[in-house]
Amino acid sequence: MAQGKILRHIVLFIKTNLEKYILTQPVTATPQSPEYKTVCGGVIKDPENYPSVVYYGEHLYFCTRACLRVFEQDPDPFLAGDVEHPLDEE
Repeated sequence: MAQGKILRHIVLFIKTNLEKYILTQPVTATPQSPEYKTVCGGVIKDPENYPSVVYYGEHLYFCTRACLRVFEQDPDPFLAGDVEHPLDEE
């Protein structure tokens, strides 16, 4: 029985001190820049540097103007992946 009592005291001590440690430590996480996905499946960090369009209330980003032009010709097949990614870039 003495071992069980000692074990409970050790657990209580660790639990109490751990809570104090966690509550007093500064948060050091650095905020991450948000990432935006392009319609073509790429990832961009600065969307203002890429062509974009609002389609049915959703802001869509494109890797190149060529992709945007192809999308504007027929949006739904482009979004479904039925249209080949244009190779020319502007």
